[in-house]
Amino acid sequence: MEGMTLAEAADAMDGALVGAVDPAICPVGGCIDSRVLNAGELFFALEGERVNGNRDGHRFVGDALKKGASAAVVSRHWAEYRNRGRPSGALIVVESPGRALGALGRTYRRRFRIPVVGITGSSGKTTTKDMAAAVLSTRYRVLATEGNLNNWLGVPLTLLRLSDSYEAAVIEMGISEHGGLKYLCEIADPAIGVITNIGPAHLEFLGSVEGVAKAKGELLDHLEESSMAILNLDDLYVSKERARLKGRLLGFGIEKICQFRGEGLVIDQEGCGHFSLQGRFFHLAVPGRHQVYNALAAAAVGAALDVPLEGAAQALGEFRPSKLRGRVVEWNGIRLLNDSYNANPASMRAALETLARMSVPEGGRRVAVLGDMLELGPSAVQNHRHLGELAARVGMDAIFALGDMSGHVSRGGISGGLPSDRSRAFDDRESLVTDLKAFLKPGDLVLMKGSRGVAMETTAEALGFAMKP
Repeated sequence: MEGMTLAEAADAMDGALVGAVDPAICPVGGCIDSRVLNAGELFFALEGERVNGNRDGHRFVGDALKKGASAAVVSRHWAEYRNRGRPSGALIVVESPGRALGALGRTYRRRFRIPVVGITGSSGKTTTKDMAAAVLSTRYRVLATEGNLNNWLGVPLTLLRLSDSYEAAVIEMGISEHGGLKYLCEIADPAIGVITNIGPAHLEFLGSVEGVAKAKGELLDHLEESSMAILNLDDLYVSKERARLKGRLLGFGIEKICQFRGEGLVIDQEGCGHFSLQGRFFHLAVPGRHQVYNALAAAAVGAALDVPLEGAAQALGEFRPSKLRGRVVEWNGIRLLNDSYNANPASMRAALETLARMSVPEGGRRVAVLGDMLELGPSAVQNHRHLGELAARVGMDAIFALGDMSGHVSRGGISGGLPSDRSRAFDDRESLVTDLKAFLKPGDLVLMKGSRGVAMETTAEALGFAMKP
């Protein structure tokens, strides 16, 4: 946090700086988990929020200060209650530490006159963010969201890492409620906004796909006339939302005529896309037609910030996905498409269609190992049954489903044409792993995918697949 003192940070959060402290000290960033805190960071004690399995961050204020936190940001209620027994060290007393984090991120971000790219969508956000950062890095020093720290806490934490050495920032923005993107945009103030797609995600909170579109469109509401929106014009819901746009538009897609249209698309036997964009050839090394859309969005981000297409093509050709997000690994002759970080109906379809396009040797089978898709609300049963039907229809040789909805997936697979012994449901991971070990053989190609709460990567690890960074 270059050039911002503790006193200035406290002022930005409308907080009171108390305790033994030098107000001229400059914090080096923010942290919400005392276990990974670095000396000099601000520790935000999240009140009443479940963070890393613990109910209240105020329980760890003492630990954070002992580890060298420059100060702990605590709630006024806690500070008054602990007036006599507070741990020694600097405190910044605020109404809500979580909201204070957002306020600090907002103030600190505005100290830097650099372009910020905000990326949202129902799926593909993280890979598009990583691709866009790779493209921009051919010309700029880029700050990018780490992992998927994309929510109301992760966005300001990312922005607190800004320094004068950065020339651009790529910020992933994930929400599950109306007003969420408006809040994130107020913090990050993006000049370029990307919407990857809109589909049935977080329906438990957003109600319908139309509700998802309305929530994602808050990004467009924020953009000024001088700003740039980069939109997937092949997506009907995204295309409709452009009516909210005040600024400039760069469209991307494969089907519709637009500025960044991938033409002559060929999917090779490993599922990777090859296409032409404005006369330049792009060759991707990550499988999936959906990855072509992510790459087109990233190339458009680069163009918006004057990165030549030659540089974008090279960066995207060298791009490899992070673990759990579409990386192919092999163990004992069995290949795994590990896309286990998260799932919704649209991303499940994309992953299944990708596996169906990938080649297998003679005798090899395509096996879908699918965990529950969470937060689908009343449509959960129908969506899981459709998932099983889709898996059978696109050519899966077997389905192994895990979770509360696994029975619906299994029945969908059977109705789609799979025999009952090839479309199976499991309530517990141990039984699933045992049966998979007995079933899988060299030459098989496996998809591993499910919502974050199901942690399907642990299934892959139990089978022997190493999860390398």
